[in-house]
Amino acid sequence: MEKIIISNINEKDRNWDHNLNWEFYKQDDEHMHSFDFKRSTISSPMSSKGKLEIYFYSIPPGKANFPYHYHTANEEVFYIMSGHGTLRTPDGDRTVSEGDAIVMPANENGAHQLINTSQIPLTYLEVKTAIVPEICIQPDSDKAVLIAPPKFFAKSYKIDSDVKYLYGEYDKAL
Repeated sequence: MEKIIISNINEKDRNWDHNLNWEFYKQDDEHMHSFDFKRSTISSPMSSKGKLEIYFYSIPPGKANFPYHYHTANEEVFYIMSGHGTLRTPDGDRTVSEGDAIVMPANENGAHQLINTSQIPLTYLEVKTAIVPEICIQPDSDKAVLIAPPKFFAKSYKIDSDVKYLYGEYDKAL
């Protein structure tokens, strides 16, 4: 059953998620330096049975949250609480800073990557719809990421890999 959730955005000692399945996000040595973040879950369908996902994120200086990507099912809103950074978009890089609200549609026009260019952690609130399954597209690497329930299931695939529709199937009636 859904319940009211109250979380103070000014909380200094936030409860950061330590029980996430980070196996999916593990990086190879080549990209270890590029991506890093901490996340605190306020609400997610798995925790509250609601229809929104709400998180606080903190990105260390010089790091990015995720690779450049866009969602095909879920819209996202970022509210920058502290720090400043570069938001990479299809229309070019944009400087974002404390107080900015950013809305990303669920299509290629909403492609984004947030990079912390400040000397302090870039902290932001993320609110997004929680539609699953979802496919995220990573244009730089020509990958599609499938995200599906019931528990967190995420797999990456090269977009140009393909098998015929009936490959591996057999007709039990024969």
